[in-house]
Formats: sequence, structure tokens, C-alpha cells
Amino acid sequence: MTVAEADLAARARRAYERGRLRWAIQRAAAGTAVAAVAVIGCSAPRGPAASAAVLGLVLAACLWRGGAWARGARLGFVAGLAPCLLPAAARAAHACNDRICLAMPGVCLTAGIVAGLLLGWMGLRVHADRRLWLAAASVAVLAGATGCLAAGLAGLGGMAVGLLAGAAAPVLAARAA
Repeated sequence: MTVAEADLAARARRAYERGRLRWAIQRAAAGTAVAAVAVIGCSAPRGPAASAAVLGLVLAACLWRGGAWARGARLGFVAGLAPCLLPAAARAAHACNDRICLAMPGVCLTAGIVAGLLLGWMGLRVHADRRLWLAAASVAVLAGATGCLAAGLAGLGGMAVGLLAGAAAPVLAARAA
């Protein structure tokens, strides 16, 4: 390979990577905008907004990397939508007042179970490497935290317990069968 061919190959590779990064940032921005809906109407938006920002960064990195990372990020985002958006829906339905909401930890627990069941069910169907599951779990937790942090630590804890219980249920049922 001559110097001109090597230079051309390097320029093509950089252009390819810039295009992939631009594509990943656009998709991550759209995902972050969906997650940011959970911040609307939140009485303490700092934590959820920070979680949505980190979610955008993790989504962009995983989508840019591609392969198992991108597949896991997409799976985690879909699974994380329930704990992300259900608390916002409960607030929008005026199920809570501005000061206290005793129903919100239960909503987060239920949404976490839904997210965990989805991840566990997909775990039985997809035999993938650890990168997929690391990306899926990270994105699901960050998306869920965006919605459930508004309920405080009880909401976040409920989502975490629900996510773990939901993910374990399909695996335990398959082993028992």
C-alpha cells in the first residue's frame, strides 16, 4: 500500500467513524428526549435530569460502538421505558400531590417488575455475551431512574427490587421446568 492509499484509507475510516458518531448522537438525543418527559412536572428535577443526561451519554456510546453494545442499549431502553414513564403518567393523572406520594414507590416497583420481566424473557431467547447485558442493564437502570428518582429513594429502591425480581422470575421458571 502506498502512502497515498494509506492516507486515503485513514481519511475514509475517520469519515466513517464521524458518520457513526453523528448517527449515534442523533438516536441518543431522541432517546433522551423521550426519557426527559419523565422530568416534566417533577417537583425536584435535578436528579431525574442528571439521570436523563447520563442516559444520553451511555446510549450514544453504546450505539456508536455498535454490535452487542448497541443491541443491549436498545433492549435496555425499551425495558426501561416502563419505570421511566409510568411515574410521570401517575403524576399527570393527579394520583399524587406536590408534597408526598405514597403510591409512587408502588408504581416504580410495578414498572421495575415489567422492565425486569422483559429483560429476563429476552435473556432466555437471546444467548449473547456480557456486553449486551451490561449495556441493557445500564440503560434500563438509567432510564428507570429518570422516572423513579422523582419518587425519592423509595421509588428508586422499588424500581431496583422490581427489576431484579422481574429479571430473575423467567430464569427461575425456565430452570424449574
